[in-house]
Amino acid sequence: MTGLFDDLDRLDLDGHVRRWSEPAMERADGSVNAWIAAAQQFAARVQQDPDRVTDEQWQAVERAWTALLAAAERATAPQGNEWLLRDLWLRSWLLQRLGPREGGLPLLDPGPVLDRALDAMPMSPEEAASRAPRWRALDRPRILSLRRIRQLLAPVRPLAALLADHPRWGEFEDWERVADALP
Repeated sequence: MTGLFDDLDRLDLDGHVRRWSEPAMERADGSVNAWIAAAQQFAARVQQDPDRVTDEQWQAVERAWTALLAAAERATAPQGNEWLLRDLWLRSWLLQRLGPREGGLPLLDPGPVLDRALDAMPMSPEEAASRAPRWRALDRPRILSLRRIRQLLAPVRPLAALLADHPRWGEFEDWERVADALP
């Protein structure tokens, strides 16, 4: 798509929603840096004044944000969970700022933050616990896997009060017991 990444800093929230909701997004390409810039600009607009966003706008923002991240991943690959982590951090920030909302507003639902973080864990808590104390002796890919666990736990931690009754909260607590030993 020609011009997909032009004037990102000049778009308001509605402009970002329109741009990233276009049907042509499924064929979009671009460099990792261009997609990172797009995600940063969109997130910045969402965070600018989230209190004024209506429920209807949140639904449109959710669809556009999800489409942007999916297109970025299709165009550039997962990039070490870059797109997932951006999503988790934005959702976590919004939930800390606005709290959860009922009524089909997934961007303001803490459950997916926990579920997606746990689903992306590169190994079991038991495997991480056995590797963590000797992480300096491991090869680089295994060290990065242990590091990824710490990165995935971080956006969930501030949501603990909102997630205490979630069916998978016990899994998160298992990971938290391992976290201090991770690189």
